[in-house]
Amino acid sequence: MLLALAGCGGGDEDSSLSKEEYTTQLELVCNKGSQERETLVTTISKEYYEQREQRANAKYQEENLLKLMDTYQGTTEKIADIGLPEGEEEKAEAFIQAREEAAGKVEASPLGTRDNLEIIFEPANEKSQALGVGNCDL
Repeated sequence: MLLALAGCGGGDEDSSLSKEEYTTQLELVCNKGSQERETLVTTISKEYYEQREQRANAKYQEENLLKLMDTYQGTTEKIADIGLPEGEEEKAEAFIQAREEAAGKVEASPLGTRDNLEIIFEPANEKSQALGVGNCDL
């Protein structure tokens, strides 16, 4: 469905979307990403309570943070595939870059960053809000 909305397969000279089209598609992608994240968090929480002896295990925590980053990066890739909003191309590119940088920091040191996730993802969240989508965060 998202591919149909994005006008997939086009080789148009002008691949810009209107601000309204971009915002609609961005909201769809962000909402789907949020649902995927919630499903993952629910699964991890269930495993956590079923296997309590592993909950403090650093490897277990690292694996779960990396799973979360996989979901986040998947959403980022889908956002990049949307295209760019007319007149706000730089904002959209900065948003995607901020998401990639935040995920890269966590992937480079999952356990070292786990207590600072809000700070790490703050720039991406601010850029999301500047584009008119407030729920496209971690």
